[in-house]
Amino acid sequence: MAVRPSAGAGFTLAPIPRERRPVLDRLAGASRRFQVHALVELDVTQASSRIARTTPRVSWTGFLVATVARAVALHPEVNTRRAGSHILSFDRVDVGATVERHWQGRTVLDVVVVTDADHQSCAEVTDVLHRAKYGPGQPHRVGGVTDQIVRLPGPLRRAAIRAAGSRPGVAARFGPAVGVTSIGMFSDGWGWAIPLAPLTLVLTVGAVVDRAVVRDGQVVARPMLPLTLSFDHAVIDGAPAARFTETLRALVESAAAFDDAPAPSQP
Repeated sequence: MAVRPSAGAGFTLAPIPRERRPVLDRLAGASRRFQVHALVELDVTQASSRIARTTPRVSWTGFLVATVARAVALHPEVNTRRAGSHILSFDRVDVGATVERHWQGRTVLDVVVVTDADHQSCAEVTDVLHRAKYGPGQPHRVGGVTDQIVRLPGPLRRAAIRAAGSRPGVAARFGPAVGVTSIGMFSDGWGWAIPLAPLTLVLTVGAVVDRAVVRDGQVVARPMLPLTLSFDHAVIDGAPAARFTETLRALVESAAAFDDAPAPSQP
């Protein structure tokens, strides 16, 4: 509940929502990461055409989540997480994606996990994201030790999370190692972002904008998509990051995720 400290002060005070605290904890933890960033522009002429004429509907984020998952499947060294003195390697490719949704009269940023994303079509991923955005949402209930940690004061809570993250069995339950977030949803402008998130790989998606590029010696207009790829340098070195980036470029620019036949998901 908002509290007005005094008449005419010009502001009100309200406690930070409890569901916002894990976001602050993740940002604090991410500040201790050693991140390396790759800024790339991709020609999405083919992808734009396929998205425009595909039924059922495919969103840009759905296409990109499906595509980055396929790139991760080809480079499993990206699908890892540091846990103390160990490196966890995940058996399946799950991707976390941010969605903005309305909840209890407020607009909140939620995270949906697309499981086995490399085995799902672009339309299937789009449907998962759509249901997360407009459906009832996930309650994200916590219990047991997690609930006790959430109730701790900020510094103690973050110290407990760091300690828990050094244990492989606990760190494996911290969610996917790969995430996709979009700044293009907020603006028609063009640009990159430098995200701060405790993930091994974060793909930050800008907005598609027509730009002048050179093709076959001619200056032509092409729809270009800016992406920021952020890697945890404690886990991924520059050369593997560069190889992954080139694989992702090839898959996005060829719109390959529309043409492959995803294998059945593993039980």
